[in-house]
Amino acid sequence: MTFRSTRHGRWHGARSKSPRDYRVIVSDRATRRTRLLAAAARQAGPTELNHEWLADRTGVPLGYLVWRYPTTADLCALRSLSM
Repeated sequence: MTFRSTRHGRWHGARSKSPRDYRVIVSDRATRRTRLLAAAARQAGPTELNHEWLADRTGVPLGYLVWRYPTTADLCALRSLSM
C-alpha cells in the first residue's frame, strides 16, 4: 500500500523493500546479459557478427562487449553456449 506524503509531494511505500545481496544482483545481471548475447549471436550471419552489430542489436554497451569479448572469435564462441 502506498500513500502520498503531504509535506513534500513524494510517494512513500507503507513497507520498505527487503535489501538484496549485491552478489545476487550482479550474478542475475550477468546471466541475463549472457543469454541475450548468445541468442543474438545465433541470429547473426557468419560475416555480420562483430562488436558494433551485437551492441546495436542487444543494447549492451559497446565498451562492455570489447572488454568482455576482445576478439570476434570470442563473440563466435557465444553461439555455442547453451543457456
